[in-house]
Amino acid sequence: MSAVPGATPAAVVGAVSSEPRWGAGFSVGSEAGANADFWSLLVNAQTSDQLCRAWLGILCQWVPGTQAGLLLLHDEGDRYAPAGVWPDPEQDMSFLGDVAQQALVERRGVVREESNGLAQCAYPLLSADQAYGVVVLHVVSRGEASVREALRLLHWGAGWLVGLFDRRHLIERDVRLKRSAMLQDILLGVMAEEGPEQAGRWVVNRLAEALPCRRALLGRVTRAGLGADVEVVSVSGTAHFEPHSTLIARAREALREAADSGQAQVHPMQDIDAGAAPLLAASALADYAQEAQARCVIALPLEHQGRCRGALLLDFDHRVSDELKSFLDTLALALAPGLALQDAATRGWWAHGRDRVAELWALLVGPRHPGWKLVGGVALVALVLASVVSVDYRVRSPATVEGRVQRSAVAPFEGFIKEARVRAGDTVKQGDVLARLDDRDLKLEAAKWQAEAELADRKLREAMARGQPVDVRLAQAEAEQAHAELSMVTEKLARVAITAPFDGIVVRGDLSQQLGAPVELGKVLFEVAPLDAYRVVMKVDEHDIVHLRHGQEGELVLAGLPGERLAIKVSKVSPVATAEDGRNSFRVEAEVHAQPGAQGRPEHLQPGMEGVGKVSVGEHSLMWQALHRLGNWIRYTAWTLGL
Repeated sequence: MSAVPGATPAAVVGAVSSEPRWGAGFSVGSEAGANADFWSLLVNAQTSDQLCRAWLGILCQWVPGTQAGLLLLHDEGDRYAPAGVWPDPEQDMSFLGDVAQQALVERRGVVREESNGLAQCAYPLLSADQAYGVVVLHVVSRGEASVREALRLLHWGAGWLVGLFDRRHLIERDVRLKRSAMLQDILLGVMAEEGPEQAGRWVVNRLAEALPCRRALLGRVTRAGLGADVEVVSVSGTAHFEPHSTLIARAREALREAADSGQAQVHPMQDIDAGAAPLLAASALADYAQEAQARCVIALPLEHQGRCRGALLLDFDHRVSDELKSFLDTLALALAPGLALQDAATRGWWAHGRDRVAELWALLVGPRHPGWKLVGGVALVALVLASVVSVDYRVRSPATVEGRVQRSAVAPFEGFIKEARVRAGDTVKQGDVLARLDDRDLKLEAAKWQAEAELADRKLREAMARGQPVDVRLAQAEAEQAHAELSMVTEKLARVAITAPFDGIVVRGDLSQQLGAPVELGKVLFEVAPLDAYRVVMKVDEHDIVHLRHGQEGELVLAGLPGERLAIKVSKVSPVATAEDGRNSFRVEAEVHAQPGAQGRPEHLQPGMEGVGKVSVGEHSLMWQALHRLGNWIRYTAWTLGL
């Protein structure tokens, strides 16, 4: 049984009202009734359903006041099916579904009191890592003590059944571990042997020793293809055998049939359940079984890399289980590569080279793979043409459109943003207000210094009237300071409105979301570029910069205008490299020109648009264009390493 984290209420309730999972022959009588001898049934149980019904009957008779009992075990997915119902298997137990669900979800014992003096007690069957099911009893409630006693007995009985399930899982796990250890032992033994003959002898002897089989034989394919020839190379229990004996001849035919079919074969067919992997009835296998007087014979092909390398034959004097058949299939899959490696390891370099040359020659001139031959011929012709035909070579690089002149509108003083009329992408005229700073503090400051200036002027006039030179000079200095401060504030008030320096487009700046935010003196608020003067800035990789010269022409395609190709001409190649994203690139500027026959530049061309620019730098062969960077890297690396 697999672990189930929980079940939905619908799954549990539906399972309770459905037919029992092991309900075949489950009828009312001495075996299912309240007076049945469940201890005898438990001792003599032959199947899991009989054991579960007997265990539930004992538990229900053991817990005082039990009216009905239900045992749910995990079926599949999130469903739980009844494994036992007491006392009447035909009784509808759907009313116990909710408490069973709660016990499974909460993973603890649950008690639900009913108004009629009865109680529902549920206890999950839990192991360390999985839930096997849940047991529910409908008992008479005689107070809290009786309910606690019922839960205690439920806990004890559930522990016994969980222990039984755990023991069965441990036995199954132990069998799987033993089979895995045997498979590993066989493969390690194959790798440790000196040659294929010793490896084959180790395999058949180890299988005859570890499996309940009478004899194991290993065959090797000497001629592949339809009607393959198979040679028996190893027989368990003997180092030498007569290859012309009747038994070996029958075994050779059975191995050949398995190698030709490419599928595992068994005789007789009824020895394997209908749900097992598809097997083929083999007449040669039947002849071998009759000659060897074996009840069951299995032949397994050993395939590796699409080729059958050999076959394995095992005969038994008993029925072969599905688990053993599955293990033998796995063994065949794992054994074929090991035997192929052993065979390849004993061959000399001359044999390996001859096989590779033969395979290559067959691929080139043989009748097989005509499509690949056609592709190879076309590729060869294309390679020759690519090495002799010269085409225009163009250096490609990412490009950005910028205004030829970009003017910044900066904050004239520290303040707060009061109004933002434009943002990036808007077209403006010279003198248009881009933004306005808050002038309330400046107006207050201007009023302050205006008052200070008037006061200083009055003091100056009074000092001059009294004819006191010292007081006159002091008053004059105060008046000059007040007038200077007033002039400074007045100048700031005149620059509260930030205006466009010329006709153009705002390429950067958006203060619409920053109204009331402070700005610092000199902070760039907007960048304005003209509408009729553009330049293209390309970032050319350092491997291609050597090909670019002033005056070279090319084309530019922008992501926003994919259907238009703009003519460009290199105007400046910067000698300074910039490291970005792990690569060195040089700034190359180019001018945008109208295509022949076009009326000016594209209408939708805007600063900030990005695309790809390609500059023609001369003609070279396609082979050179594809491999010149690799050649440069090889030469550079060789020089660096001192080669």
